[in-house]
Amino acid sequence: MTKDNQKGRAVMFALFVLSCISLELLHALDSWPTATASQVAPKSNFRYHPLIHWMDNGSFLTLPEVVSSLESPVVMMTANRGFLDLLHNLLFSIQRFHLRMNLVIVCEDKSSYRNLSNGVRGLSIPYLVVLTHLNESVRNATRYGSANYLDLVQKRVSYLKLFVESGLDVLYIDADIVLLGDPFRHFEKKADLIVANEYRKGNNFCTCFLFLRAKRIVRTFLDEWLGALPNDTRGNQKTFNKVIRRDDFKKKITKQVLPANVFVSGMTFRESTTPWRKRKPQPALVHANWMIGRENKRGMFKQAGLWFVPKG
Repeated sequence: MTKDNQKGRAVMFALFVLSCISLELLHALDSWPTATASQVAPKSNFRYHPLIHWMDNGSFLTLPEVVSSLESPVVMMTANRGFLDLLHNLLFSIQRFHLRMNLVIVCEDKSSYRNLSNGVRGLSIPYLVVLTHLNESVRNATRYGSANYLDLVQKRVSYLKLFVESGLDVLYIDADIVLLGDPFRHFEKKADLIVANEYRKGNNFCTCFLFLRAKRIVRTFLDEWLGALPNDTRGNQKTFNKVIRRDDFKKKITKQVLPANVFVSGMTFRESTTPWRKRKPQPALVHANWMIGRENKRGMFKQAGLWFVPKG
């Protein structure tokens, strides 16, 4: 056999090996696990690999660009650089308890977009990262009641409105929450709006965990809520509670208020010293609210054994 023939065979073999590897990679990406929320909607055909999402050309996807490709229900979170560690903890809680959801993370700054698109060490659940289509917000952690805080939390209503107007049921989960079970199994199918409660007794609805169905009356409610936000000096919760109690919405919106001993606020959680695993009923989530500052929230989770981010 001549040297030219040997070289030719070597080249052909190398091309064959490369083609096999390429086919394996394509198969792996195509079979990436589907993200769905159980007991609410049929299996979604939306697939996403967080490690390959951010484009080499530095382009950024925004929510309006992708919303038509999503399937209901969507689980929405928001991210900014200052609270990424808390969001990571929420994502690890979802992974720890094997919850399958259509996760969409709306990033308020390009830094958090890059961080999440490049992947989080040890995190393998699929999620979609998009950049806000509104003005970018401050990257740092924000203090409750500050102008930057108001900007962050009030924009969320616009995101929810976009999902609902696109025919998508949507669950919003705040970053300072951990899930300890499947929340969807607690939802009533007839409910148009499902919301957590701050207190065991009395009602102060918490917009940090809020499920909305894509119905006309819900769209009308979101329009009214959005229009009332300029008068809310605390965020978006005060106006939510005011608008949802109006007679027209009290009669037309079927509302479910989740039990405060299962969907546990920071205030309710600290009323008992019983470890969360031994509590009855078993909590579906714990919210680190009623405390100010990222470090305090993280400290509460760590002390309670609810910090799921791997060490290192």
